[in-house]
Amino acid sequence: MKPSDLQVQAADMDPDLYDSSGPRENKVRKIIGAFPPGQKILDVGCANGAMLALFAKRHELHGADISAPMLSGAARAGFQTVLVDLEVNPLPYPDKTFDVLFCGENIEHYVNTDWVLSELNRVLKPGGRLVFTFPNIRTPIGVAMLIFADLPPMFAARYRASHFRDFTVRLAKWALSNHNFSVDRCIGSAFYIPKLGDCGAWLAEWIPSWSSTGIVLGTKLKDSAYDPKTVLGELP
Repeated sequence: MKPSDLQVQAADMDPDLYDSSGPRENKVRKIIGAFPPGQKILDVGCANGAMLALFAKRHELHGADISAPMLSGAARAGFQTVLVDLEVNPLPYPDKTFDVLFCGENIEHYVNTDWVLSELNRVLKPGGRLVFTFPNIRTPIGVAMLIFADLPPMFAARYRASHFRDFTVRLAKWALSNHNFSVDRCIGSAFYIPKLGDCGAWLAEWIPSWSSTGIVLGTKLKDSAYDPKTVLGELP
């Protein structure tokens, strides 16, 4: 079988170069840290496990990723790991396995968004919690790039980009709703300013639609009704 584009990219990933610190990471860890101990947590696209590694003694951590080198790092961090290309294969877990599922900055890399979201739903227990983050293309700098520079917005699925799908806060909420996740809370990470980096993390919590990253805490209400032959719904 011909490897997917993601597999080709994953072959060159270096776990030692993957750091995990910043407003998005801090806010995700705050959400995960509020869950009671003993949760069975799956990190989809876990990389080297840096995001959730500090919870290894508090929860049962599992990690799925496309990069074997990255998974080696996650295993050292206390994860039970599986190698999978979710673009072409299902997650190798039984239905309703996990209490919590984290999917961070992953959904934009897949062509078949509905398939991936249905898999996240499938392996999560009823009432299980989803922590979901995504790059938001509706930022002030992104809008300026589109209007004044005739360029796609920052983080967009532009020419030769590794992102295949674009998301705004509204679109992400709609996609999750289509797969029977509630959106219990949505916050932003920070506002990106060139040469300054991430700024205004406190304000982004209240204005997620302009933040560079959206962070959603959701709940699985019921199983996904995904059918590849059926359009799940129109934009609200």
